Amino acid sequence: MFQPDPIILAFLPVKQGLFLLALLPLALLRGIVARRAARTAALVALALAVLGLLARYLPELLNVYGGPLVRAAGAWRNLLGGMGMNLLAALPLLASAVLPGRRWWAIDAVHVLLLAGLLGLWAYSLWG
Repeated sequence: MFQPDPIILAFLPVKQGLFLLALLPLALLRGIVARRAARTAALVALALAVLGLLARYLPELLNVYGGPLVRAAGAWRNLLGGMGMNLLAALPLLASAVLPGRRWWAIDAVHVLLLAGLLGLWAYSLWG
C-alpha cells in the first residue's frame, strides 16, 4: 500500500552520482579527440563532473562533516535540489557538440540520450 514509486527510486541514484559517472568518459573522450574550442568545453565538463563527484563522495570518505569546504561542497551538491551540478556539468559537453573542432557525433548522441533520461526522470519526480 505504501510502497515507493520505482521510478523515483531510480531517479535518486542517477541524480546523486550515476549521471556524472556516465558523463566522465564522454567528456574525457571528447577532450581527447576534439580540437580547439570543443576540446576546451569538454575538459570543462570533465572538471565539473569530477568536482560534482568529489563533492558528493569525498566528505563521507574522509569522514569530514564540518568546515567551509564541506559547506561549499554541500551547496554545490544541493544546487537546484541536486540537479544543478548535473546540469552545469552537462552544459559544456552539450556546447562542445556545436563548437569548432567537434569530432565523433556518437558522443553527442549518447550524451543527449543520457540527458534526456535524467530530465525525464526529474520531470516524473516533479509532476508524476
